Amino acid sequence: MMTPTDESWPMVEEAVFRLFDDVAAEQDHVAIDPLLAELGWAEIETEYPVEACALLFRAQGRSLAQTDALDRVMLAELKALTDGPVDAVVLPALKQGSRPSSNEGQVKGIVLGQLRGRVAVPVSGAMGTVSLTVVDADQLHGERLDTFDESVVWTRVEGATDGDLVDASTEWGRAVAAAHRALATELVALADRALQIAVEHVSARVQFGIPIGSLQSPRHALATAAAKLDGARALLEDSWRYGGVLSAQTAKVSAGRAHRVVSDAVLQVCGAIGLTAEHDLHRYVRRGFQLDSLCGSYQHLESVLAERLFDIYAPDRPLPAIITLD
Repeated sequence: MMTPTDESWPMVEEAVFRLFDDVAAEQDHVAIDPLLAELGWAEIETEYPVEACALLFRAQGRSLAQTDALDRVMLAELKALTDGPVDAVVLPALKQGSRPSSNEGQVKGIVLGQLRGRVAVPVSGAMGTVSLTVVDADQLHGERLDTFDESVVWTRVEGATDGDLVDASTEWGRAVAAAHRALATELVALADRALQIAVEHVSARVQFGIPIGSLQSPRHALATAAAKLDGARALLEDSWRYGGVLSAQTAKVSAGRAHRVVSDAVLQVCGAIGLTAEHDLHRYVRRGFQLDSLCGSYQHLESVLAERLFDIYAPDRPLPAIITLD
């Protein structure tokens, strides 16, 4: 991931990692802005706007913390359309991908954490358009979702809205792209930590008098997974550097697939111990599978990308280099 050459940056990273470790210890969904303010985050973001944003999601992934960081980056893209402070975004139901599941007069979707304050509600319209309204949480019904990762706090929300709608098609597209980059960053961090745990395990575990890590099969499995993860990391870095909706979508596809490849490899080489409550490995696997489902899983987004590319490119023309056989 991008690293500024400024010698003060390692201190920033250390402070943020320590902050998210403390948040993770609370085992709850936390509003991160007040805690970041104590670090002088406004100045850090001004000096390192891209790197600072990416750092939050790297720290969140490696620590398994739960914060409103995703709402934060999405609301930054929607801020011009909201009248005052907003606490959260109603994300699409999982089966909807990145298409809002709310429609005019009816709110449906997911809020990360507990339902509180004022929430921004994207609303699907005709011809793929999206509008936005803001609703007070006390107008909505919230019910905690039964999540694959039991530690995750997500709330299913439903209700009615009669507020004014403003066109938000462009802004919602940018907000989803910001979410895709953020989620991809967190997925890469989760996969990276899972891979580290597996390497440590096979290096220390001895069978028949030799370390498991010296055997060809686990070494090749972990090396293949590491290569897949490095590719996803490189693609993600380009997405952070250059922006764009398509690159963000592709970065999330690559990160989600890399997390799956890494998960398969680490669970294989660690065996049953990686699934026990006493071992941390399964937590990084579960959290990644959970996060991948937000705003379109990697399988869903692959289909979306394929449809888009085949609509644009005629059969007698080559596809762009972004498409590879896997």
